[in-house]
Amino acid sequence: MRLISTILLLLISFLFFNCKNEITKPEITKQKSKKTEKQIPNVTDENFETFLAKFNRDSVFQISRVKFPLKVKEIDLESMAELDENKSEFKERTILKSDYTKLDFTYPKDALTRELDRYTQKIKIKKNITVVEIRGVDNGIYSDFYFEKIGGKWFLETWKEQST
Repeated sequence: MRLISTILLLLISFLFFNCKNEITKPEITKQKSKKTEKQIPNVTDENFETFLAKFNRDSVFQISRVKFPLKVKEIDLESMAELDENKSEFKERTILKSDYTKLDFTYPKDALTRELDRYTQKIKIKKNITVVEIRGVDNGIYSDFYFEKIGGKWFLETWKEQST
């Protein structure tokens, strides 16, 4: 009887220590995976030029990177006729996702040499805000498109249309 109780005690001790080790192993694994998660950033810091190239060619991507409803400012041509030429008023227009049309900021090589609709395009990046400036050459084109980096990703926030 004594032998059976000793064997039983050893068996219970053996099971207890083996079960305890199995429980602690996943905890160690969890701690290691938490350290790994901290080292890998959740969002990459997107380069604007790379973003803009994809924005130009992929309409589904473009719609996913526009902040809707999009509020844009446009020059009010009716009020401009009543005011001085140097003063202009703006009206705000809201563009819903269903009314949005794809934009393309691809700058063609002949933009400055073509006979009609000549223009320049400059990209001004300041931290998390980027402005794409489009300026016509002797034709009244004048637009600014504002992009903002949110969570490491670029989004079209608004634009200001001053073309006459």
